[in-house]
Amino acid sequence: MSDINKMFSFKSNPDYFVKEREDIKNNTVRKIDLNDLRFQELIYWYIAGWNDGDLKIEICCDQVHPYRFTKDIRDIEIFDDLMIITWNEKKIN
Repeated sequence: MSDINKMFSFKSNPDYFVKEREDIKNNTVRKIDLNDLRFQELIYWYIAGWNDGDLKIEICCDQVHPYRFTKDIRDIEIFDDLMIITWNEKKIN
């Protein structure tokens, strides 16, 4: 399935963005929308599996924090109508 995306972008709430960027909060919880291709493809990966480093998540913010960061997805979980996407924390040497 080479045409399945491996990069998923989401917009964060400004109250969470800095915590997410700094790995104080290293996940995002989203209500699943099956009309949204991102969720269809993430569900595919949830079922099919992936190798560490294959999938990426990009988190951006609004005009208050016009920044973005990209992390490797470590885990995808589905609970009821929610999807929890967890990413690898930055490595500290």
